[in-house]
Amino acid sequence: MYILCDTCSVLMLIRIAPDMFRDDRYGCVTIQEVFQEFFRTQKFKTKYPWRTKYKSKIKALIKSKVETGDFNLYLEAIRNIIETGKINGRTKKFFSLSYVDQQIAACSIAHGFKLTTVDDDLNDFIIQEFSGKTISPLGIVNDWIKKGLIKWDDDLQSVLEDWDKCNEHPQPKKEIKRFEKLSGYTYAGPK
Repeated sequence: MYILCDTCSVLMLIRIAPDMFRDDRYGCVTIQEVFQEFFRTQKFKTKYPWRTKYKSKIKALIKSKVETGDFNLYLEAIRNIIETGKINGRTKKFFSLSYVDQQIAACSIAHGFKLTTVDDDLNDFIIQEFSGKTISPLGIVNDWIKKGLIKWDDDLQSVLEDWDKCNEHPQPKKEIKRFEKLSGYTYAGPK
């Protein structure tokens, strides 16, 4: 099963595994809208000036690959759910998904991709409305360590420290414990 990465997840993971989109062993994909958001959004330009170094590493799925199967059907259903106002069972507030979030959700569901996102509303939407599967960025890192795709060291540890300095989203406690067991390092990222 492939893992579909949203923009914030790409920002968190690309420095840990620069080949995550080019080497099938990592099992990661993303869409053109995420690629465009990654490089065109002002807040990302300001907060992550290093991201341009990774432009050649991000290989997004081509549109014709994304829009196969039931993609458009799911996209229309998602738009209708958002427009009519569906309540998030966890927050008791209306779901609010951006255009890019709707594209990500439709792609994830239509193609059976597990989604990695730090956007709680998008995560909840995928699970509550479509029984989709999600995984945290740290969960992915743990899987990479377990598979031997990355060897944790001080340089990678500094990337986690940067997650904390950049006020990235907290990671699940169970994944923090798993990380410490697998890596032998104390988790230095956002809790």
